Amino acid sequence: MGGPAPCEERMTFFLNGPDETMMLGALLAEAMRSAGVRALYLFAPLGGGKTTLVRGFAAALPGGERAEVSSPSFTICNEYPTFPRILHADLYRLPMQPHLPEEMEEASEEEDALTILEWPEHLRPEAYAEERLELRLAPAGGDACKYLDNEPKTCEKVRSATLSAHGAAARELLERLLPVLQARFPCGAPQR
Repeated sequence: MGGPAPCEERMTFFLNGPDETMMLGALLAEAMRSAGVRALYLFAPLGGGKTTLVRGFAAALPGGERAEVSSPSFTICNEYPTFPRILHADLYRLPMQPHLPEEMEEASEEEDALTILEWPEHLRPEAYAEERLELRLAPAGGDACKYLDNEPKTCEKVRSATLSAHGAAARELLERLLPVLQARFPCGAPQR
């Protein structure tokens, strides 16, 4: 009997360029919209596809056509007029934070808001959402291949994506997503 193991908490697969990165964002948005998992943490180097993924995520939600997705590197937090609403934050320019930035704290407590956090490693782990998905994007060719979404600087199109779930609802969501992701993207060996 083939197929994924029933309780995998992490899966690695490969994305061939920006279009597939946006497609992954759309798949995550559709899944998270109804799953009760409201936090997505993105780990990737500069130019590694985080904002590209958020563009696909926002475009898949109602109201996404009005969302002007851009990196919140300087604004710290962008809010998009989607349903549910997206709060997109970037902690890259901040020192280690004991909690979410103030502009996100109240809004992230609303039941209808989805939080997407770039550079969550700048947030103390005790402040992480209990229920969350984490996505790690990395050049498949190693650290030398950066700027995957900037064609003139691209030295390799393929990036690895490792999706992990934290919390019971997130693990259930990932379990439901596994067959969809495995059918759409080339997979590495799923990991526990």
